[in-house]
Formats: sequence, structure tokens, C-alpha cells
Amino acid sequence: MMAVQEPEARQSYLVFACGSSWYAVPAESAAEVVTFPELTRVPGAPAHLLGVFAHRGEVIPVVDMGLLVGGVSQGSRRAVLVRLPRGTLALTASTVAGVSPVTGTLEPLGPTGVHVHLRGPAKSGPRDVAVIDPEGLFDHLSQGT
Repeated sequence: MMAVQEPEARQSYLVFACGSSWYAVPAESAAEVVTFPELTRVPGAPAHLLGVFAHRGEVIPVVDMGLLVGGVSQGSRRAVLVRLPRGTLALTASTVAGVSPVTGTLEPLGPTGVHVHLRGPAKSGPRDVAVIDPEGLFDHLSQGT
């Protein structure tokens, strides 16, 4: 019997939705799912940056994935905390499906903007998901675009 090679993209991801769009973030980057409190607005921030909140001694920016990707806010009070060596981001989530493998080709979903940091086409079970490149997304958001 021959060994079957697993596709490269087959690692564990935290799969979550913001509205009708599904996303996956590498499980090792997903710290926890939180319900965030009232946010402190950031003057002059882009619309997708809803504000910041303090959590366990850290100030965490909350990014509305609906506004960032599709221009429509879902008004969610829950978020996935994505922890990177240089900081933490909270990405809004209306539904959290849990940790599961994702399969597919992880090519950028667009040539510019945030879509460069979303990969696919990918699937988690029956769902079509966009795999988030956390480092790339952090860079994109840090540029204030």
C-alpha cells in the first residue's frame, strides 16, 4: 500500500463566519474567542477598525471583517483573537465553527488590498472558506489602508 501525500494546506484552522462569509485562521495563531466590551474609538481610524479594548493587560484593536472585506458590517460583539509575535488583533465573528482541517489551493484571492492576504479557494468540510494570512493581514492593517 502506498503512502498518500497530504496537501500542504492540511493543518488545523479555527473556522469562523462573519455574516455569510467563512474564514479560517491557523489554529496556532487563534488565541481565543471573546465577547468584547464597549470599545474605545480611535480618532481618524478607517471604518473597519471599530475601536480598541483592554484584555488581560493588552490593548487590542477590533477589526470588522464584514466591513474590511465586503463593506457591510455584521454588528457582531464576538471576535476571534489572533495573536502574533508583534501584537494581537480581534477579528469579528458572528459564528465560530471550531478547529478543523482546511484543504485547497491557497492562492491570494485578489491582486490588491485585503484580498492579497486571503487565500483560497479552500474548503473546511462543506464550507467554502477564505484562509487568512495573519502576518500579511497585520501588515495590511498596520499601513492604515
